[in-house]
Amino acid sequence: MHETRRANAELHPTVIREEWYGTYYREKGADRNNLLRNPGVLLQSVAQEVALLRALRLIRPDLQATRVLDVGCGEGAGMMTFLRAGFLPRNLSGLDFQEDRIFHARQLLPGINFICGDATCMEFPDGTFGLVTESTLFIHSVDQALSTKIAEEMIRVTCPGGHLILTDWVYSKPGSAAHKALSSKRINALFAVGDRTMRLSVFRGPLVPPLGRFLSSRLPSIYFLVQSMLPFCVGQITTVLKKV
Repeated sequence: MHETRRANAELHPTVIREEWYGTYYREKGADRNNLLRNPGVLLQSVAQEVALLRALRLIRPDLQATRVLDVGCGEGAGMMTFLRAGFLPRNLSGLDFQEDRIFHARQLLPGINFICGDATCMEFPDGTFGLVTESTLFIHSVDQALSTKIAEEMIRVTCPGGHLILTDWVYSKPGSAAHKALSSKRINALFAVGDRTMRLSVFRGPLVPPLGRFLSSRLPSIYFLVQSMLPFCVGQITTVLKKV
């Protein structure tokens, strides 16, 4: 039993993601994504937040009542946008598989409900949340069966007529087995678009990392011009779905 549980954990997409990020920061340095110390990440972060805010403006949630779940929330940084947008902390929840990340999230944002749990088997009743989100979770979820379970759970805990916002990378990293792009086709399959959900809109986010980081640090004045004029250079897309 213990060996089976350990084997399942090793295959879990959030564990794969955690291991990848551990290697990533060892190779790139602790300041790789620091907004103050690394100018290359600044406009990448801004572009991601702008895409999310545009998605929220589209669905017009009730800021006083809408319950939000962020699946794969990590240390809770993504919740900052929802707080700035006016959502009530008591209506915000984040779920992540890693206990240390949840510990840090609770320290950072004590007013939000952070839960250490399994995204493939969430302990919420059906239709608990008006909005369910993820941010760069599926790019590291390379196992199709586990990805399907996560998507099914995200749909299940979304209330009828509620929304799902998927913020993820649309290109895989060449030669990397730890990446699987969340393409439009993959979204259609995972989230049963046309059956259980409908696609409302998509919003362009950050540019592909090498280009985006270069422009952010060296030519920030043309970053959003490139994003607008050269859509194939956009690496991350925010997709809005509605549960039907």
